[in-house]
Amino acid sequence: MALVYTYQKSKLSKKQRAAREALLKEQRAIKRELKQSKGTYEPSKLVHRETPKYPSLAPSTNASTAKKERLVYSGDYLVGIATMHKSNLVPVGREDDPVSYSTMRRG
Repeated sequence: MALVYTYQKSKLSKKQRAAREALLKEQRAIKRELKQSKGTYEPSKLVHRETPKYPSLAPSTNASTAKKERLVYSGDYLVGIATMHKSNLVPVGREDDPVSYSTMRRG
């Protein structure tokens, strides 16, 4: 079984036909202008926009803020960190058996 396609021109209303003709006429006029100018190009006037400058709220000195204190664990429960799977890090406590973590990872 073969499919047969038929193409039929769509019927345009008078308004649509007039609008299309006007657009084509305008495009032809633009093409004619370009041919007559023979490729000369005149750049449009450059637009320069002023960017407002907002003053900083910081003092005008070269001093920076104070350095943040480093957090250090000071307790005695954690012994280390074990890797369970890929990058899943698990804390190992004093009562935990680190060997059990290694068998969980492999098994």
